[in-house]
Amino acid sequence: MMTLSSAFGFIFDTILHSNCTAEYAAYLAGKKSAQYVHIYQFTGAVWTNQLAEPVVNCILKSTSPYVQASMASAGVLLGLTPTILAAVGSSAEETAMLFILSKRPLLAVFLAGGSPAVFPMRSFEDQDPIGLLKKRPGRLSPPRLSNKGQLAIMVLEYIIALAAVANVVTVAYDLGMQISSSFAPETTYLPLLWAVLNLAIHTSGAVALYLRVTVESQLPCNTPFDYLRIHFTPVSMQRPHTIEVLPETYWFIAVSWLTSTLTVCHGLYATLAFSSMLFISVKDSLRVISRFMASVICCRVILMYELEVLRDSSKFKPESELEMQGQAVEFSNFSHQGPDAATRTGSKEILLEGGHIKCTTRG
Repeated sequence: MMTLSSAFGFIFDTILHSNCTAEYAAYLAGKKSAQYVHIYQFTGAVWTNQLAEPVVNCILKSTSPYVQASMASAGVLLGLTPTILAAVGSSAEETAMLFILSKRPLLAVFLAGGSPAVFPMRSFEDQDPIGLLKKRPGRLSPPRLSNKGQLAIMVLEYIIALAAVANVVTVAYDLGMQISSSFAPETTYLPLLWAVLNLAIHTSGAVALYLRVTVESQLPCNTPFDYLRIHFTPVSMQRPHTIEVLPETYWFIAVSWLTSTLTVCHGLYATLAFSSMLFISVKDSLRVISRFMASVICCRVILMYELEVLRDSSKFKPESELEMQGQAVEFSNFSHQGPDAATRTGSKEILLEGGHIKCTTRG
C-alpha cells in the first residue's frame, strides 16, 4: 500500500489523484489478471505486485528529481537503521540471563519486543555462559533500596517496557501502511515482521542458556501462584539460589549457532526492508529512527540495571580464577579430597560434583 509521508504527502496525493487515477483505481479494485502482467512486465510487474507496481511507477515518473533525491537519502538512512539500533541494543545472551537466571521471562519478552534489533554474536565462539555476571574492579554497584523502593522500580520497569513495545509496534505499523517498498510494494507488514521476528532470536538464546545452566531457587515453585510470585519478585529480594554450570553439549552448540545465524539473517532482512522504502523524506526517516532509538535505549537501561542487580546478588569473584567453565585443572588442589571436594570463600561455596561446577551464593 502506498502513500504518504508527512513531508511530501500532499505532493504524492496530488500526483495519485491527478496523473495516476487509472492505475490507482485498478489497485483499489484488487482484481489480478495475466493481462496486467503482460502490460506492465517491462516496468517490473510480476504476478504478486501487478496491482501495486503500476501505481508506484506512475507516481515516481511524475515526481521531481529533488523529491526523488530526498527519498534516496532517506533510504540510505533507513538502511543503516537496523545496524545502528543493533549496536545500541541488547544481545540474545543478555536477555537470556534475565529470562533464565532472574526468572523474569515476561519482562525479558517485553524488553525484547521494545528493542527490535539484536546485537550480533559470533558463531562457534567459546563463551562463558555467566561471564557477564562476573565483577570487575571499580564497577559501580546498584544503590541499596528498601523493599518498597525495589517494588516501585519493578513496576516502573514494566510500564516503561510496555510503552517501548507500544512505540515500536506503532512506528512499524505506520511505516508499513504509509510507505511503499521497492522490494515488495504489495505488502504492508515488512517493518512489523522485523519487529516481531527478533523474539525468536531471544527465545533461541534463552534455550541455549537453559541447556548450559540450571538454577535452583530456595523459594517454593510448586504451583502457578509460586511461579508468579517469583516472577514478580525483584531479584535482590529473592532468597539465595544455586546456579550450576553444565558442560557443553552438541545441543547447546547447535542452538547457539542457530541463535547467531538468526541474528545475521534478521539484520539482513531488516536492511533489505528498510533500505527499499519509498515515499518517505529524510525528515520523516529521522523521526522514525529517533522513535526506534528511544525504545531501544529505554529497554537497554532496564536490562543493564537488572543484570547489575543479579551480578551484585550473585557475588561472583573473578579473582577466584575458576571462570565457572568446568576446568578441572582449577580443582587439582582438591583431588586428594575426593570427587565432592568443596571450598568456601566468603559468602560463596563452590562444589565440584561429578565434573559439574556448582556455585551457591549466600545472602
